[in-house]
Amino acid sequence: MLAAAHSNVGRAAFQLRPHDLLYPPIARGADGVALDGMGTLWRPVDDGLADSDPLLTRRYFGMQSLQLRLEQLMQGPGVLHSHGVNLFLKGRFDHVYVDTPAYLLLAQGASQVLGDPQGLPLFFDVTGQRLVIDTSRCFVAQSALPTAAAVQGVVALAESPQFMEFVDRCRCGTVAQATDAQVVLAGNTLRESARCVARHLLKEPTLQLTPLAARLARDVGARLVARALFTGSAGEMQATVAAFAAWWKQGQPATSQG
Repeated sequence: MLAAAHSNVGRAAFQLRPHDLLYPPIARGADGVALDGMGTLWRPVDDGLADSDPLLTRRYFGMQSLQLRLEQLMQGPGVLHSHGVNLFLKGRFDHVYVDTPAYLLLAQGASQVLGDPQGLPLFFDVTGQRLVIDTSRCFVAQSALPTAAAVQGVVALAESPQFMEFVDRCRCGTVAQATDAQVVLAGNTLRESARCVARHLLKEPTLQLTPLAARLARDVGARLVARALFTGSAGEMQATVAAFAAWWKQGQPATSQG
């Protein structure tokens, strides 16, 4: 069963097919989608790999492991996620593994996405209910090990808009006389620090916590900071921002790198 993926930017259409090693033949509709609620792993028709290639299967399970770690961080009573995030956490969506040109085409054609497909090598297509992955940038060459960019892509798609809005509203500990530029700097530093903590918990390879991220993880708790970023829960957000504000007011140097 083939599924056509069309470009509206002048390039030729390319086709995808199910990865049969992982998904043996099952009942499918006319569009190739499984009828029993299972997700399907798609690969390009002309990717040059044999049907029995085990690397793609290992990469699929590598992404499943990363998704499971994220889900564990986002669990908790009374947590409400967006429709798109709920689809992602439920796990019954398709995976699409393609090269960089095909990835960019699929990103341009997606009408509603989670993540940053222009800057990072994976995104969640909410309308199509599929995770689209650029294999050359999401995995170490000839392995199933996720790259740092893959972890950053997962963090980007799972970030809570409520956290972003809360950071803007609270001004992150800046004084009333602070300029707009100072407020923006504080907000961006807090966001990057929270992302750094979350990336650390998701086991991003070679990541070093920035000084501020390390202090947040120690004083607030790494899981609490990650939950503030991912869930937008009031208690976690307030604790994270309060700890940041107390340190920021001291004029300590902070970096948003990492």
